[in-house]
Amino acid sequence: MQNKQVILVKKPEGLIDESHFSVVFTDVPSPKEGEVLIKNHYVSIDPYLRLLSEEPTTFSRGVKVGSRMESWSVGEVIESKSHSFEPGQYVLCYLGWQQYGVCEGRDLRKIDPSLAPLPAFLGVLGMPGITAYFGIFRYGKPQAGQTVLISAASGTVGMTAGQLAKMHSCKVIGIAETDEKCQYLVEELHFDHAINVSRIKLEEGIKAYAPEGLDLYYDNVGGETLDTALLFLRKNSRVVICGMISQYNLKTPYALKNFERLHSARATLKGFIVADLMSDWPDAISKLEKWVKEKKLKHKENIFHGLESAPKALNSIFTKAPIGKTVVEV
Repeated sequence: MQNKQVILVKKPEGLIDESHFSVVFTDVPSPKEGEVLIKNHYVSIDPYLRLLSEEPTTFSRGVKVGSRMESWSVGEVIESKSHSFEPGQYVLCYLGWQQYGVCEGRDLRKIDPSLAPLPAFLGVLGMPGITAYFGIFRYGKPQAGQTVLISAASGTVGMTAGQLAKMHSCKVIGIAETDEKCQYLVEELHFDHAINVSRIKLEEGIKAYAPEGLDLYYDNVGGETLDTALLFLRKNSRVVICGMISQYNLKTPYALKNFERLHSARATLKGFIVADLMSDWPDAISKLEKWVKEKKLKHKENIFHGLESAPKALNSIFTKAPIGKTVVEV
């Protein structure tokens, strides 16, 4: 039996696309004592994968040329040499872009497919949802009546963060770039407002919808969007840096011009990587699962078909940026 994998064949300079990857076939591995053989059903597509294709940084260890692309995945236990797992169980794991993989039992999370479709465990019930949870509650500290602005609001992190802020009685404004996305944010997720930055300047949108200024800016974009948001910070406001998708494919990052506003607004700026908080993930997961079950937290997934489509799916989140979470059905 052969194992299909997608490997990185060259480091990208600029936009990452299908030319940077190749499909290879290897033998299906056999589990050792304490390990589990998993057949992947879905693999996750996230903006940070672009950073993995770079040289190792403080953010990641990087993926070497010739190595399998890493990512979270959801799969089914095929063979188990761990007392904690049995064949037929579904698990969340970090097996990357491949059909089959072996993982130590202690690194797996059992999931319940009756709670939500399997792809949701790579989105609202996986790393992106957990990221939104900690970004909002641990670092954003929303209070009832405060105004929250969220960039890339139609992505899984953004839409989850916005719903969590709304659940705590905040005024929530999302930033997106199409009428369809803005309509989804307001009509489906009940954001108070959505700014279509393909139609109006962000500065004009913030002036219209948040004339009193911002108490919390949840940033998934960086660059000029972050720079503009800094102009509207209120006293004792917070800026949470979750991601900077606008900068990942650039050789020369955008230089902030309005950084001084953090000082004059007595604001705090906090960047975070959710992997640093893994010991606290169980608490976040239990709450997110509860809210999804109660239908208080909505989610949406976009599915590409076939493992070989993973590079195309990764390129799409930097170009077409669909609503919700992008996954690949293996």
